[in-house]
Amino acid sequence: MGLDSKLERYKTYDNLNDLSRLREEFKRKLRDVPPTMEYLRNLILDVKLLFRIVTDPNFDLKEEAREDFLAALWYFIDSKDSIPDWVPVVGYWDDYRVVRYVKEKHKEEIERYFSQTKFFIANYF
Repeated sequence: MGLDSKLERYKTYDNLNDLSRLREEFKRKLRDVPPTMEYLRNLILDVKLLFRIVTDPNFDLKEEAREDFLAALWYFIDSKDSIPDWVPVVGYWDDYRVVRYVKEKHKEEIERYFSQTKFFIANYF
């Protein structure tokens, strides 16, 4: 299954429109992820960046990027995705790949965000 197909599974109406549920689930998931390996620390920073951009009311994110960012965040939150998160060492590897794919796919939107945002703190919560 390709990465776009994995993202499509998470583009449900509720996942794309319920930001308060996303915020709660996202914060819970961040508490559960052990930053023990470099790729996990990078994953945490990457999902925080996507979350920051998608929830910023002052930034007009393109719809395709918005949907992909939200789908990637829900993929990250889901513990039973392609590789269950509880699998030692590799459980978050698929999450890392999906999030990196989305960042690369929408790098121009991310660069636009940085160019329009005066004050950005990467690790803000």
